[in-house]
Amino acid sequence: MVSAAADLAGLHAPGRGLYGSGGVLFKDAIFGRDSAIAGADLIPIAPGIAREVILTLAGLQGIREAPIGPHSNEEEPGKLHHEHRSLYVGSRRISPSSEVLLRELAGRWGGDVASLTYYGSVDTTPLFARLVIDYCRARGHAMLDATYTRGDGSPATVRDSLVAALGWITRKMDGSDLGFVEFLRRNPDGIPFQVWKDSGTSYVHADGTLANWDAPIAAVEVQAYAYDALLGASELLDHAEWRERADLLRDRILSRLWSPGQGCFAMGIDRGPDGDPRLITSLESNGALLLDTRLFDGLSNAGDYVEPMVRQICGPDFLTDVGVRCRARSQARLVGFQDYHGSWTVWPKETFAVVRGLERQCLTRLARQLGNRLLNGVNAAHGNVEFLYVSPDGPVMYDFESRDIGSASPSPILGTNRPECPAAWTVSAALALKHWYAHQSPLHVRPRHDDAWRDQLDSAILASIPRVEAFSTRGQIDAAYRGRGEFVLDLDKGKLMDRQARVAMRGAEHAAVPDQREL
Repeated sequence: MVSAAADLAGLHAPGRGLYGSGGVLFKDAIFGRDSAIAGADLIPIAPGIAREVILTLAGLQGIREAPIGPHSNEEEPGKLHHEHRSLYVGSRRISPSSEVLLRELAGRWGGDVASLTYYGSVDTTPLFARLVIDYCRARGHAMLDATYTRGDGSPATVRDSLVAALGWITRKMDGSDLGFVEFLRRNPDGIPFQVWKDSGTSYVHADGTLANWDAPIAAVEVQAYAYDALLGASELLDHAEWRERADLLRDRILSRLWSPGQGCFAMGIDRGPDGDPRLITSLESNGALLLDTRLFDGLSNAGDYVEPMVRQICGPDFLTDVGVRCRARSQARLVGFQDYHGSWTVWPKETFAVVRGLERQCLTRLARQLGNRLLNGVNAAHGNVEFLYVSPDGPVMYDFESRDIGSASPSPILGTNRPECPAAWTVSAALALKHWYAHQSPLHVRPRHDDAWRDQLDSAILASIPRVEAFSTRGQIDAAYRGRGEFVLDLDKGKLMDRQARVAMRGAEHAAVPDQREL
């Protein structure tokens, strides 16, 4: 069995929280989004690390207004960072490969040879607020008085940081004609899609055109995270205005982002050539992330949203032997290669978010089925891998390093990235799942739901999907690995096709913008 505990020890940066991964790209780097998500997973298991994550992210929180233009680090007051790298970690100099990445990224994102802190992420700030709120619920409000040092050297408390984060969220809402928390990069060389699906072809319309990143984009899950942040902070700090804003935001999410004809939430809203808002209605997994928010709590017609979403994410378009796909299997041809947030990719991190959401909605047996798939996937791959490639007809590329090719003619996967291993948020997901299985305590605080339709939905979907048990023996793991898809990654051709796709789907002037993980 893969040891998530050992991997956590290897990724722990004492006093600094967690590195993004132990792989080439993210070793020695602290990612805001990854840390906030992993930190929340670890609250009941390793609260000391979760506390370190909070203090580290607070210390890197934006305090200045970065200029618009080349080399901007996109910093804003109250905004949480996306990526931080420094030449030294304590007295240790980072690895040569990490140093190369530091210099490359610093040249684009406003850093120098010694350090880089880049803020091109819209979801990290509400995720950080949720982390602080969840930590205080679980461990007490004393965390709010914990102190840290801001980037300008001044002292502050976690309460100060939380208030600053909520200030950033509300300013973004006030600056949007839709009343949403939107992203629009300040740096022309910055990440175009400033959300967790940050690959260059991740936000695509159903007609195959890319979302317009030259205008603001509202991602659906970001709005739900902001709702949780506003609602939770209003309760924690007794702030009535944030509660009122949360109520208004929920109404906007349900009225503007729900697509009744599809029975799901749109991936988001971008702007068309005329500047008018338009829904991004390709079938993506993003809407299922809303299940693990407070959006449906106390909603009299919650089943109108929850039931079709659950049927879709647990249906054949998304469900695989190792978790849920990022994009529906039926839309695999929207992008002409295996993009790493597309129909071929299953991320344990996202699958666990759906597990948490199902458990939150009291669909506990179904949640466990997805959890079993997640654990089986990392065990069969022999690592807490960042993501797995899964073909539309089902076979999984467990041999993600392409080291054990048994076929003389393996099928090529035209991908831009080899998954990192171990990935911090896969490690934290595996640990949280195992803790849940062992202790049977809820994954998070949730209201009691007495709706009969939830039990009926849980039973109906369980009857419609193959039942999967978590592997318990080496023989089961070996058998799954032997049944793997015979694939090999062709990264050179994948990256070429990525560049060509951006020309075809958007325009040649945008083709040179790299994906973060392509560097």
